[in-house]
Amino acid sequence: MQSPRIEWALGIGYLGLIDYLRDRGEPDGDTLSEVIRHVFAVHTPRGRAAFTIALLGGTAVIRRHICKET
Repeated sequence: MQSPRIEWALGIGYLGLIDYLRDRGEPDGDTLSEVIRHVFAVHTPRGRAAFTIALLGGTAVIRRHICKET
């Protein structure tokens, strides 16, 4: 690949654009945040706890990967 930064920016930008366009209408479960709310059932205490654990775990994994820690 000659330009991985541009490819990543275009890929992430595309997903961001889709989410933005879907967010312009009624809240009908088609944006990323709405899907996450539904999957984790964040309207319940158990769902909020599960989301928080997943978020912290994912953050730790990404930090370890980016910082190249073993």
